[in-house]
Amino acid sequence: MNINEQTDQFLFELQNVVNRFRAEYDLNHATIIGTLEIVKMDYLVEGDEIVFEDDMSDDDDIGSL
Repeated sequence: MNINEQTDQFLFELQNVVNRFRAEYDLNHATIIGTLEIVKMDYLVEGDEIVFEDDMSDDDDIGSL
């Protein structure tokens, strides 16, 4: 299988899992999207490819943003 076929297979399986959980449990779209965002962030911060930098100092006023 090439990378495109692998990506398609992953997408189809992920969609199947999401649809199965929607059918079995009372999950709304916001809950599903929020959960996927948590997983996405876990993958982003797990590796060294993406580095998040804090652009605020401790003295910055959050209310002025």
